[in-house]
Amino acid sequence: MDFETLPSGDRFAFWDDATIYRRVYHVAQEHPLASDTQPGTADAPFRSINAAALVLQPGEKVIVHTGVYRECVRPARGGDGPEGMIAYEAAPGEQVVISGSEMWTPEVQPSANYAVAPPSNGATIWMAALPEVFTESYQPFLLRNAYAYLPAYGELKDTEFLKRALLRRGALFMDGTPLRQVYFLQELTTQDGAFWVEEPGTRVHFRLPGDADPAGHQLEITAREQLFAPRDFGLGYLRVDGFHFEHAADGLPVPQRAAVSTMRGHHWIIAHNDIIWANGCGLDIGAQTWEARVPEQTGHHIIGANTIRHCGICGIAGAQGVHHTLIEDNVIEAIGYHNLERMWECGGIKFHLAEHSLIRRNILRHLHHAGGIWLDCSNVNNRITDNVFADISALCGGVYMEMTYAQNLIDHNIFWDIRDPDGTAHDMGGGAAVRADCNEALVVAHNFFGYVQGHAVMFGLGQSDRQHEGRTGLCHANAAYNNVFHNCPHRVHLGRRAENRSDGNLYDSPDDRCAFEIAHPGPRCLQNLAGWQKYFTLDTHSMQAMITASFDIATGSLHWHADSALPETQPVVGLPTGALLAIPGPFHANRVDKEP
Repeated sequence: MDFETLPSGDRFAFWDDATIYRRVYHVAQEHPLASDTQPGTADAPFRSINAAALVLQPGEKVIVHTGVYRECVRPARGGDGPEGMIAYEAAPGEQVVISGSEMWTPEVQPSANYAVAPPSNGATIWMAALPEVFTESYQPFLLRNAYAYLPAYGELKDTEFLKRALLRRGALFMDGTPLRQVYFLQELTTQDGAFWVEEPGTRVHFRLPGDADPAGHQLEITAREQLFAPRDFGLGYLRVDGFHFEHAADGLPVPQRAAVSTMRGHHWIIAHNDIIWANGCGLDIGAQTWEARVPEQTGHHIIGANTIRHCGICGIAGAQGVHHTLIEDNVIEAIGYHNLERMWECGGIKFHLAEHSLIRRNILRHLHHAGGIWLDCSNVNNRITDNVFADISALCGGVYMEMTYAQNLIDHNIFWDIRDPDGTAHDMGGGAAVRADCNEALVVAHNFFGYVQGHAVMFGLGQSDRQHEGRTGLCHANAAYNNVFHNCPHRVHLGRRAENRSDGNLYDSPDDRCAFEIAHPGPRCLQNLAGWQKYFTLDTHSMQAMITASFDIATGSLHWHADSALPETQPVVGLPTGALLAIPGPFHANRVDKEP
């Protein structure tokens, strides 16, 4: 099965770390002789990772041993090629935590000086001053989440949106569990497990979960913007492997300055890491902002086998410069907890102007107020293949491809339980599995769509008057071929009929009334499959069947059955020959999902 070829027909440009490391440093804060004045050997290790970062040269690596390292690692230099990389590795089998928080043992007292009614259960609202040392450097409790583009893209008339956008960057944790930040002090009278930041940001008022006594629990407060990020832009050939990153107090994008950041670098390998509880973004791998001057060398990253969860806005972000990049085997989940999707930078993965990149074998699940993958404007020759998208409630849905005129491919994925955010009404057509807005030449092939509330496939014209690259988008030459649709009341939407195609699909037979839609020219036209085939000559080889299906989100196991013959699959321009299957859906030899 071919999951390596891009839509252009060219094989993705794979590469890997080929360095034979000539010197290995050690960091072990729990070693009795650990000190940053030591030589960094196994017997006399450094105490901090930054001590190693200062001395590492191309062809050298550091192995970091068990401990909680409360620092932001700042690589001083990059490598000089695949055979001369610099590597940062967690020791195999050891728990190495790089944390953006500090332990906090405050002198607490009951909240005072405000005319706020006490909780009805008699619980105490506590208050305590933040350490003065924070005010001398980065102080996340002084900084609000409000970002530079709030006036341009934020929902300024929505007071609840604005309150969420104006919360502080800082976070408070009890025994590893975050407390919820509230905008007004009086909200603490009805909520435990929450905190409020007093102006100007040097004192907090809080109630612990279950109104626990602060004296009996471990408290931590975030203190650092980032956890692993060079100070200089453009470093290349770095490998970061096996760490547990947590508690970054980064701001909301744009710019994207994530917990772990390549800082506009190139040829990084970021693998086998956990990145959790980032206020804004977990990982940024692009040019960080639209205004950036994209470096001559950019992209070519390998982002593999990481777990990224509990990020307020975005899991992996890249504004420009995500070129020739491989994103594979990652689990991205529980993204979007700030509920700020309408700032339009949210997603499990959110890239702008991505080129020649391969996104495969990832699991994106439990995303609320953040879509799965969003490729925003002018994306070229990218392939999204063999991924799982499950339990996503978002305006942007499973995959959102926006204002892109070059060919891209979405194939062999599973989309399950994609829905509109609870209580949200918006003209974007929320809850679509695949939504392409003013796109051209997008191929959607051999996917399985199950329990999709919005359109399973939506080739739309939502921004028909937007000028991009000197013209407006046409919704032209898109194709939906050889997919399976189960329990999708809204199957295919076409912004316009001309040159868009769908065929070789298998549709669930129950109730296909008005399941197919053409928007322009108006008035919009709603059809069942028979009318779709007869009057528009679409899906002429497609069929309907009674389909039963179940999907286990935890294991990724899909079981399904169709009660009749399956349609003959159709050849698709833009789909690699080795990716065309004999039956609709993504059921290749490595997936034991269903025997037809």
